[in-house]
Amino acid sequence: MHYSESHIHQLPVELLQHIFSLIVNDISDCPSIFNSSNRRISGNFSSPPLVFTRVCRLWRVTAHSTPDLWSRIQVTLPGGDESSEPFLPCLLQSWLACSGGQPLTLRIDRVWVILDFYIFDAICGSTQSYRSLSHADYRLLEILQAESRRWETVVCALRGDEWLDSKLDTPHLGTLECSWSGLNRFNAPNLRQLRISKGIEDIATSPTLTCKNLRHLRVQYTSSKIIRSISMIFPLLQTITVAAVTGDHDDARSHSVTYPCLESLTLPLPSYDDVSDWLTEIFDGLHLPVLRKLTLVGYPSKWMIDRTMAALAVTATCNLEVIDFHTSALQGEIDVDVVEPLLSVVKEISVESVLFRCRSPRN
Repeated sequence: MHYSESHIHQLPVELLQHIFSLIVNDISDCPSIFNSSNRRISGNFSSPPLVFTRVCRLWRVTAHSTPDLWSRIQVTLPGGDESSEPFLPCLLQSWLACSGGQPLTLRIDRVWVILDFYIFDAICGSTQSYRSLSHADYRLLEILQAESRRWETVVCALRGDEWLDSKLDTPHLGTLECSWSGLNRFNAPNLRQLRISKGIEDIATSPTLTCKNLRHLRVQYTSSKIIRSISMIFPLLQTITVAAVTGDHDDARSHSVTYPCLESLTLPLPSYDDVSDWLTEIFDGLHLPVLRKLTLVGYPSKWMIDRTMAALAVTATCNLEVIDFHTSALQGEIDVDVVEPLLSVVKEISVESVLFRCRSPRN
């Protein structure tokens, strides 16, 4: 008796490659090369694209000959004394070889450890910390850094002093997420988007950076003084997003500042708990010739709107057109009488980028 060949084996190779690519691209994050279980790190052969290599010879050959499947990768560095398989560096080298000359999207993660602490035997809690890097971790980093010229997008959980190379040559790097201390490690003349994973606490001792063409900056937290000063490092910024802002004891307004290219600025709304008026500290005497949109995160109360208007009133140059509120409240829950005074300084007020109120046209 003769059995016909399986239908999946009758598919043209090009169609099978396309199916594989659709599956891998449907993964929202980078495909992970490793998994951790029972305190051991092993190859992640249960998920794409590695799982394709375990089905049959046809799938293995097809997967290995499709570079697009291997152009994104998430590498978790276990750290500490985590037991790992000795073939993991070879697996990483094989993955990168399969990606051919494709630009790489790379995510370098760390394993968190939770440390309990006790204060006066009365208060207990916990804090998170990364495990220290092991010799095996540095071997994996060495393999990744050898491909740095292909890096296009990088998200990394490393401090600046944890990189093996003093300077990483990344001519094609366009998007980066790292710590502020790690930024100096990247020779990235074409970097356009930067996310600082934690915060910027001090730029007075910042080293010379090569990413002068940066256009978009996101920061978890920083101070009003640094927001004013960052234009001296990145003069071509078009958008800035800051999740949390603190005021400064020093005079943050001691010098004139211009953001010649800034078009969009995102800040949290001031809080009743804020000791200083950091919003006014940011805008006082600030030159924003092309700023068109200010996004404020939080619910707009009257007190917060008053603070916002007072801050905008002291800008040196500002042609703001839109204030957009990002809030969990529905449009119907926002008090029109509270926000309408903003129309004296902007043309439109929106909520979650949907028009809420606009200035009446002049007759």
